[in-house]
Amino acid sequence: MATLETELEPQRGRAQGAVRGFLGDGAATDDTWFATVLPRARFLVPALVLLAILKLLNVYAVVPLADEGYYWLWGKFPEWSYFDHPPLGGWMQMAVTAVIGDGLWAVRTATLPVFAGTLWILWFWAGQLAPEPYRMRTFLTAIGVLLGSPWMMQYQSIVFHDYLLIGTGMAAAHFFALFVRSDRTGQPYYAHLYAACFFLGLAGLSKYSGVFLGLGFGAWVLATAQGRRLLLTPHLWAAASLAVAMQAPVVYWNMINGWPSFQYNLHDRIGDVMHDSAAYRIFDWVKNFFMVLSPILAISLLRFLVVPSRSPALAAFQGPGRWAFVVSTGAFLALSLSTSVLYYWNVPAILFFLPVALFFFRTNFEVRLHMMWGICFAAMATFNATVFPMTAKTGTAVSDFNISHGLHQVAAAIAEEEERLGADMVLTTDYRTASLVALTMERTDIMAIGERKDMFDFWFKPEDAKGKDAILLTYNRFPETETATKVFESVTPIRDIEIMRHGTVIQRYRLFYAKNHSGSGPH
Repeated sequence: MATLETELEPQRGRAQGAVRGFLGDGAATDDTWFATVLPRARFLVPALVLLAILKLLNVYAVVPLADEGYYWLWGKFPEWSYFDHPPLGGWMQMAVTAVIGDGLWAVRTATLPVFAGTLWILWFWAGQLAPEPYRMRTFLTAIGVLLGSPWMMQYQSIVFHDYLLIGTGMAAAHFFALFVRSDRTGQPYYAHLYAACFFLGLAGLSKYSGVFLGLGFGAWVLATAQGRRLLLTPHLWAAASLAVAMQAPVVYWNMINGWPSFQYNLHDRIGDVMHDSAAYRIFDWVKNFFMVLSPILAISLLRFLVVPSRSPALAAFQGPGRWAFVVSTGAFLALSLSTSVLYYWNVPAILFFLPVALFFFRTNFEVRLHMMWGICFAAMATFNATVFPMTAKTGTAVSDFNISHGLHQVAAAIAEEEERLGADMVLTTDYRTASLVALTMERTDIMAIGERKDMFDFWFKPEDAKGKDAILLTYNRFPETETATKVFESVTPIRDIEIMRHGTVIQRYRLFYAKNHSGSGPH
């Protein structure tokens, strides 16, 4: 079995020498790197136990986020694709709930088989790169490195489409690297190229940003002599065609519905900013990207990008991985000039890095510090999402998060008023609250009305509601005057709801009785 070669190529000039001086050249060879960099059991075992506990808490204990309820509803209303994202997340929810049922625990369970797939990739490369006596310790440390990134801890635990993009994207990177390595030997194994493009197609069906993974590999093909040789083989074109053909459900759904996803993602949301200054938007995005990846892992990422490795396996990841980082990061930096960009949109930039991230650490201290960062960050975030949202004490409370607390109290109040007044339907003024209440009550008939375009426009037909009365849930961000008074004859307040945690009010709601829907208007 091959071993990790950590010697670097000779220095190429003063600039490269300065880079290596800052990032470290990892001069150990053979077993030395494994013996000195991998943590001992007395640290590794308790650290992994803590990370595993935090992982399970993130999957099964933290409050649901609005989009998780929204995507659960996608599984209840199966489509070829959806307004906000491609369809794989909705299809996964449809399959999971059909097999194991409803509720948050079932929704989040969908993340576990995908996470298991990423662990298999780590196990494979531990076997490829580590001497046999070190394979298990290498694998366990690689798990600690993955879970030690707050980004990976959270987004492989909640049911945003990112868990699918991370899983399928890492699988695509895995097979791309296997193919690149085989091609460098003069014996290209094209089955790996087809497998890579299959998983690339699944990444595209997970989130639209999955395209940057393919564009990154395409840039590597055009920019390198090895890559350009592939242009002469029909296999490259056939494999790429497979990935493109897999997007047919997205194209079909958009075509029959007037291209709403492309209109929304390429036009309507452009210009939506949280900070007026482009410089501050870029700073905020870059800061969040590196802090939530983890500062130590960010240093390893820089090594991956700029310090060449003589290991054929690592070089096979680095080649296309550098281009994927440049293409994806460059696109989102450009987008930041006009729009606020969230750090996790840029996950395609790190998908080639993640399977081999461990091998770009240089010291035992780095590994331990990174894992401790992840433990502390995850513990704080888990407390915030289970016991008490700390932002409620700082005056910077975010309604998108606060509305995730106290949902059973809100659902009970709605059920009481619905029975007391004999209302025909339950509505909210925002897709977030509609999705969360629907998931909590395990009902698919709770709808949202509002000006924002979303999947509720496709599910709720105003003409079917003509003459009906509703229990209407509102909150400060979307009060009833936004839309309800436009479509109901009368809107009368009936109850206020306060969600409290440890003596602090973290969210206020108001219930209204809305009578005689006009049969037209928003949604």
